[in-house]
Amino acid sequence: MKKSLQTIKYGIVGFSRNQFDKTEAKRILNDIFQKIHTEYSDKNVEIISGYTNSGVPKIAYELANQYGFKTVGYSAKQALKVRSGTYPVDQVILKGEKFGDESDDFVRYIDYLIRVGGGSQSRHEVAMFKKIHDDDLNTSQILEEYEVEWYGR
Repeated sequence: MKKSLQTIKYGIVGFSRNQFDKTEAKRILNDIFQKIHTEYSDKNVEIISGYTNSGVPKIAYELANQYGFKTVGYSAKQALKVRSGTYPVDQVILKGEKFGDESDDFVRYIDYLIRVGGGSQSRHEVAMFKKIHDDDLNTSQILEEYEVEWYGR
């Protein structure tokens, strides 16, 4: 009988619109994914982000595919109506109707959280994640935050 591998779940949040330094965001995520791939080569890795086909979620999913990680789209049903469409992920989890309705369930689903830029929802999810893990000895081991330049208004 084959032994099942442990699953490690990385949530990725950030800008969902495309007016940001995508080159820098991709570099940051690629560096992180290389480390994850090396550190957890003996485990299943899930990359969980918003279900849209734009911004940081799209970059995260594209890189996840390159590294052989499972992709999970975690969003509200509103994602099914966005102009950019949805990314063809391995698994879809829809919670609630409007963006943000899924936030509480999302932060409880993941083991680690990485924020690359992002607006109010990304920052709110970071705050929720910190609150859930406030008893952990060192939140910095499960949460990473990076700023990238925003070109929008």
